[in-house]
Parts: sequence; C-alpha cells; structure tokens
Amino acid sequence: MSSRLVSDARRALPVDPPHPSDEDSPAVPQADPAEIADAKDAERGLRDSRPATIGALLAGTTLLRVGSYGSGLVLALVVPTILPSLSDSERAVLVGALGATHAISEMAFAPLLARWADRVGRSRFLVGGPVLGLIAVLIAATVGHPAALFVARVLEGMGSAAFVPTALGTIAAATSRNAHARANASGAFEAATLVGIAGGVGLAGFTHAAFGRGAFLVMAACYLGAAMVCAVFVPRVRPLAVSPLRTILRAVAGPGPIRSFLPAWMGTFAFLGAFISNLPALLARFPDGHGTIVDQRLVHSLDERLVSTILVAWVILLVVGIALWTPFLPRFGLAVTMRRAVPGAWVLAGGLLLANHLTGPLVALAIPVAITGIVWLSGFGPAAVAYLAECSETFMADRSALMAFYTVTLAAGGALGAILGGLCTALGHADGLFIFGIGATVFTWFSLRPVVRYEKALIRNLAGPVPLLEEGGSR
Repeated sequence: MSSRLVSDARRALPVDPPHPSDEDSPAVPQADPAEIADAKDAERGLRDSRPATIGALLAGTTLLRVGSYGSGLVLALVVPTILPSLSDSERAVLVGALGATHAISEMAFAPLLARWADRVGRSRFLVGGPVLGLIAVLIAATVGHPAALFVARVLEGMGSAAFVPTALGTIAAATSRNAHARANASGAFEAATLVGIAGGVGLAGFTHAAFGRGAFLVMAACYLGAAMVCAVFVPRVRPLAVSPLRTILRAVAGPGPIRSFLPAWMGTFAFLGAFISNLPALLARFPDGHGTIVDQRLVHSLDERLVSTILVAWVILLVVGIALWTPFLPRFGLAVTMRRAVPGAWVLAGGLLLANHLTGPLVALAIPVAITGIVWLSGFGPAAVAYLAECSETFMADRSALMAFYTVTLAAGGALGAILGGLCTALGHADGLFIFGIGATVFTWFSLRPVVRYEKALIRNLAGPVPLLEEGGSR
C-alpha cells in the first residue's frame, strides 16, 4: 500500500516538484473535508471515463465558440439588411452595443450560473447552455426589432456563461490528481477555444454570403451539436453539497492562490484585449489611402484581406505554441511556466515595433521575431487554466463556481485592455499600442511572483496522506 501511495503522489505532482517547507508556504483556503470527500465520490465517473469526457467537452467548446462568435459576426453583417433605415453611424453604434451586450451578459451571469451548476447538476448546464444559444440565434434569425436582437445577445451570453465555467470545472474533475492529463486537457481547451473563435469568424463570412440571414441556422446547428455531444458523452454528476457563498467569496477575495493570481491574469487579458480590439483597425488601409503616418509604417498600410490572414496565422501559431508548451507544464510547474511564457509578449511587441519603423525588405527581419513571440507567449494560457484547476482541488464541490472567474477575468481584462489600448493608440498610434502591451505584461510578470509561492503551498496541501489514500483506491 505504501508503494502505491508513493506512486500516486508522483503521478499527481509535477515531475520535478518544489519541496516547500511549512515556514515558507502560505496557508491555502480549503472547503469542509466532508464536502471534498462527497464531491470526490460524485466525480469518480468523470475520472473513469476521462478520454470520452474531455473529448466531448472539447468538441462542445469548439462548437459553442463557433456558434457564439459566428452569430455575432453574422448579426453585424445582416443589420444593414434588417434595419435599412439606420444611418452608418447608427448601425456602427448598434453593432458595437450588441457585441458588448453579449460580453457583459456572459461576465455577469457566469458566477451565478456556475454556482447553480455545482448545486443542481453540471450536466444540465453543459446541455442547457448551448440550448440557450440555439434559442438566441433563432430569435435573431426571425425577429428584426432591435429590442429582440438585444434579448438574443443576452440569452447567448447566458448560454456561454452556463457552459464555459461548467466545462472547465468538469475538465478539472476528470483530470483530478493527474498532472499530465490536466496539462494536456488545459492546452486542448485553449486550442479548442481559439479554433472555435477562428472557425466562427470564417464560417460566418461564407454562410452569410451563401444564405444571408439563413446563416443563423448554421450557427444554431453548431449549438445543437454542442448540446448533443455533452448530453451523450459526458457522465452525469449528481448535485453536490456546495460550500456556503461566504466561504467561496473568502477563497477568491481573501488571501490565497486565486486572489494572488487574478492581477496577473487580468494583465494578460488586458494585453490580448488591447491587441484584438485595436490592432486590426490600426493596420487596415482606408479606401482612399489616407491616415498613414510617415514614421510609423504599419499604420493603415495593409489590405484588409492581409489583416485577416495575419489574424488567422496568429491563431494557428498560438495553437502550435500550445502544443509545444503543453508537455512541459508538469515538469516546470504551472506558475513557473507562466512566468517563462510572459516574455514572449515583449518579443512580439518588439517585433511589431521593428516592423513599424523598418522599410522595404528590412521589414522581413521583424517577421520571425513576432512569430517567435507568439509561440513563446502561447504557454501562458494552458498553464493558467491548469493552475485554476489546481486551485479547485481544495473546493471540489465548487469547481464550476471557481472556474467562473476565468470568464470574469477574460471579459473584464479584455474590456480594460480595449479601453487603455485604445487610449494609448490615440496618443501614440501603433507605437503607443505596442508599448502598452509591453507595460501590461511587465505588470503580469511581476504579479506572478506570489503565485509561485502559492503553487508550492497547493502542492504541499494536495500531497497529504488522506487524499492520496482515497484516490489510490480508484486507480
């Protein structure tokens, strides 16, 4: 039995784990042991069917993101047709407001719906989230009143809020005490999200060109596929005895591994939000050729098709980088991996700064620098998701509720980055945006210092004899 416990411990922890002492490791908040034991028993079916469970959740995530991002773009494309009386400026305001409505809805409802998923059964939310999205796009497809479009976007945001944290919590449960499986699943989740976003944007353009407003039906089919995959292949988890709300709030807002990590995650999402929101419009050439700046070569200098190609290439490079980084997560440790990945943002921004000030063939020198930066940075995402999953090991019955903060920080950090990045772009054009990116990720790098200490504390906390004995019996 003792050799089995040692073997289980080695599988559960990083290959070369740190060995913190009680003196240098901070305390980690933890749920009631009875709640943890009950949740561990309820989640056993997920661990026993890990490959099928994770595969279904990844497929569902991809399809849901295709549906949500695709329907958002289709909506922007059909607004001129269904509301022809609006002026160009009014349509622009409406499209922007509809996009913001989805993001705000997802951010606002994620904590509430995720907590209810733990409390009444996660399977209902894995299926119900995509069903809400399906209903939303059918409303958008059949009703043209602006109020109905806003209702549709609220419902679609609620669908994403119900699904994403619950899927992350279920992945965390299926990979409990298996560092390699968790690293692989976290990397695959990030890749599935990126593929879904890129697929949704690409599919929206083609289906709108072919079917017009009927493109919404294609997005509805994606939502239906996500619901069916999760209904068939994800084992049901009975309702759990969740921790009191004040306990969860203390775990998140009080001293602990989650609060220590939130600033770093916000900084990274601010970097991404600034670039995603501002870079395409900054690079795209105006039809009449105006807007260029003599000493900043990238500003309004690229054909919009080339800009789209660059964005697709960015997604592909991120997916490649995730695949390259993922095997090293258990060996390096999650917090250390994040710190090692952050300098990729500096390399990326530096490459773009070079391209912004080089001319002619010399611009080609900046391309490999930027590519290296993207691949380098891509290790942050899967390590961050895996770290939050590790945090959920001390609150097993509340995994979805804790994972909701992925959605909250993604939306809040992205919005903050879009605003601050836009301000820096207004002040310094492309240079201002790139320098903001460097500053945001320098903040992230320094913010990760306490996270390293808390990860060591988590490792110590999870290596106790009682959890290993319980888990050892199920292997």
